[in-house]
Amino acid sequence: MDSETDKEIPAAGTDPRLALLLASIFEAGDDATVELTVVVDGAVISGSVVSEHAWTQRQNDQVRIGSWAIAGVLDAYGSPSGEAGTEAQPRYLHFLAPVLLSGGTRVPLQATRVDLRRVAAWSIGRIPGD
Repeated sequence: MDSETDKEIPAAGTDPRLALLLASIFEAGDDATVELTVVVDGAVISGSVVSEHAWTQRQNDQVRIGSWAIAGVLDAYGSPSGEAGTEAQPRYLHFLAPVLLSGGTRVPLQATRVDLRRVAAWSIGRIPGD
C-alpha cells in the first residue's frame, strides 16, 4: 500500500490527478481546453484552461492592444525549461478570461497564470454564472 501512496505525491507538490489531466489535454495541441475551478490562497478562480502557447499568444495580443510601443517585448520571450510543455508535469495553469471570486465579489480577469503548487482545491467545470 505504501507504493500506492507514493504515487499520489508528485515531485512538484501538485495534485497528481490534476497534473495528469493537464498533461493529457495539452498534448492534444493548442486548441485543447478544459473548464476548471481552482482555489488559490483562499480565492476561487474559474475559467478555461489552455496550453501555455495559446495563453502566451493571448497575453501578447493584450500587450499589443494596450501599447504598440512595447508590443514586441514579450514576443522574444521563449518558454524557459521547467515550464509547461517542456517537462512531463506542467507547472502552471493558464486561464483565458477567468473569473476571480473573492469575498462574494466576481472580478473578470484577462489571461491569468496560476502556479499549480498553490492550488489547494480544484474541480472540473466553471462556476455557474460566469
